[in-house]
Amino acid sequence: MAALMAINAILTVVATYAGLRAYEAFFKSEPNPALVIWSAHIAMFWRLGIGGYTAGLVTVLVFTLASRSFSLATRVTAVLVPVVGAMIAIQGAFLP
Repeated sequence: MAALMAINAILTVVATYAGLRAYEAFFKSEPNPALVIWSAHIAMFWRLGIGGYTAGLVTVLVFTLASRSFSLATRVTAVLVPVVGAMIAIQGAFLP
């Protein structure tokens, strides 16, 4: 069950990062993180921090779901892996 929780935590961080980057690209005028060398207030670190926080919340939900139905939790994770992979690929290709 710990591996399932870790996989979902990593997926959450990646999905949150891609979602926040897309939001900022379309609705805010943030600088492109690929062009910023270093800054203590760079948005990339904030997106990763929010992703880490969200991953902690999702880990509790995954633990609760897996304790009730482990097979359902693994099926949901199996569906989320390609979805999150597509999210980060699209974000990386079109919104660097």
